[in-house]
Amino acid sequence: MSRVIVTSNEDETMSVGEELAIEIREIKADRSIVIFLEGELGAGKTTFTKGILKGFNYEELVKSPTYNLVEIHETKSHKVFHFDLYRISEPIELEEIGIDEYLKELKSVSIFEWPKNGESSLPSPDFHVQISYKDTEQKNKRELLIS
Repeated sequence: MSRVIVTSNEDETMSVGEELAIEIREIKADRSIVIFLEGELGAGKTTFTKGILKGFNYEELVKSPTYNLVEIHETKSHKVFHFDLYRISEPIELEEIGIDEYLKELKSVSIFEWPKNGESSLPSPDFHVQISYKDTEQKNKRELLIS
C-alpha cells in the first residue's frame, strides 16, 4: 500500500519519519528492516532519516554519511545504519564495507540513500520513500511517496 504525504518544511518531513519509526518498532523481524530513500540532492533524505531516529528517541547529532558511507546510531530498541551510496559505483564496494554483516544485525534498521547505486547487492526494501520537490519555485514543499 502506498501513501503520498506533502510537507511544507523540515519539521513536517521529520514528523513523517517519526511516524515511520513507530511503524517499524511494531514489526517483529529476524533481520534488518530495509528502507530505500530516493530523491534529488537536497530533497530531504537525511532530514527524513533524522525523523526516523527521533522516532526511536535518538537525541544525538545525525549527519549525512556521505564521506563515511555509513553512520551507525544505537538507540534503546534498534541499531540504525544510515548509508549514503551516492559515491558507490561498483557492487564490490558494498562487499568491502561488509554490507552483509549490517543486514544480518537483529533489531536493526538499514536506511539507504541513493539505493540504485548498490541495488544489485541490496535486498528488497521493506519501505521505499521517494522524496521530490512539490513546488519547484520555492522548493519548500516536498512530496513523499511511501510504499
